[in-house]
Amino acid sequence: MKQSSSITSCRAFSLLEILVAMAILSLVLLTVTAITNQVIVVSKSASAKIEAFKTARASFETMTRAISQATLNTYYDYYNSSYQRRTASNASTFAPALYGRHSELEFVTGKNLVSSPRPQVTHSIFFQCPLGYTKDSTDYAKLRSTLNAAGFYMEFYNDTDERPSFLLSILNPPPVRWRYRLMQFLQATESLSIYKATNHSWFTDPISLPRQSTRVMAENIVACVICPKLNTDTTSSTISPDYEYQSRATWSSGKQPAMMHQLPPLVEVVLVAVDEVSISRIQGTSTTAPDLGFNYASIFQAASQLETDLATVSQALNARHVNYRIFRTRVGLKGAKWEQ
Repeated sequence: MKQSSSITSCRAFSLLEILVAMAILSLVLLTVTAITNQVIVVSKSASAKIEAFKTARASFETMTRAISQATLNTYYDYYNSSYQRRTASNASTFAPALYGRHSELEFVTGKNLVSSPRPQVTHSIFFQCPLGYTKDSTDYAKLRSTLNAAGFYMEFYNDTDERPSFLLSILNPPPVRWRYRLMQFLQATESLSIYKATNHSWFTDPISLPRQSTRVMAENIVACVICPKLNTDTTSSTISPDYEYQSRATWSSGKQPAMMHQLPPLVEVVLVAVDEVSISRIQGTSTTAPDLGFNYASIFQAASQLETDLATVSQALNARHVNYRIFRTRVGLKGAKWEQ
């Protein structure tokens, strides 16, 4: 008896097909790897930029938050026909003739408020606000809203003041670094001198050498712009066209000056920050201010030119391949009760 059998035919991939498939798979893997690497590079670059300006961003937020709490505690009082208030020297002859605003506190911004020992760069601002800061841990620690003198300004100097003393005596101390720096002035409640100060001594004296109540908020801040504004102001400022604001303005005739003993409704704040890598490349070991491509004497002098000046700074920094950020906002002052 003859047994029959069936043969099943099974076709496999040829060597050529396997090579083509492997080539396509390799291309796909290479493409995915390239995309992944690019994403990682972009992510690291973004993280590095965020980290580079982390201190500047935190300082900007601290600065704007403090400015928003500025106060003058303005009240109304009598003035005589010579626009003077009653004092101990004129009490016997004082005759009320006018009624106007008055405050023992002060709000001041400007381009030349700090001249010694280290001149300010661009603008500065000084005021009082209820931050409740005290160095006394017993008597005043529980008073959360006591009055403090505060302020912010820029300078160009080295970091020797901020170094601990032991670094000065070690064998190979780190090199001195000269940088633009944003400074904070914050005077404790128990040291408040605004009520007995003459002129601007309530902040000029504490920040003179040896400096008191000051600290470096951020390095590599190359511009600080302070512009008081009204709610109706758009691009420029009608109350501070030259960035100068003085709440202790002099009253000598006519109607009381608008800014006298008043807070501006808004303050526009602009900080221009550069990263350490860029500034160290330009600065090197020099003890003089680096050439950033713009002249401080010709920018941020008039509020009407703010946009043009910021464009000038951006163009100059881009030309020098400097990594920078511009922080900008308008701060509403809670204590402002503006009247014309």
